Amino acid sequence: MSRPGLLLVDHGSRRAESNAQLDDMARRVQALRPAALVAAAHMEISEPTIAQGLATLVASGATEIVVLLYFLSDGRHSRDDVPALVQAAIASFPGVTARVGQALGPHDALAALLLERAAS
Repeated sequence: MSRPGLLLVDHGSRRAESNAQLDDMARRVQALRPAALVAAAHMEISEPTIAQGLATLVASGATEIVVLLYFLSDGRHSRDDVPALVQAAIASFPGVTARVGQALGPHDALAALLLERAAS
């Protein structure tokens, strides 16, 4: 039986510390969804790439993957670049589907987080 796959994707950075934050978020998502297969990938600059992240999930048994955008705004990367990279990579895996979710903001939960951060 297939487990759902979740691939967190950010832009990617030359700073290892920045990339490590996406790994931390993937662990947090995994803790909230223990039944899911969770992986992290970067759109560019660093590895794992989107293609590598999708391959990892497929190798683990995922046949339906949701790409979770770790982007604040619905800009060119979230609208065009990431979906194109996902579509190109998923074509290598017959029978596997992938869809790209929305960017994070604007959202009430994000507004509340901003206020929480302002208070600390």
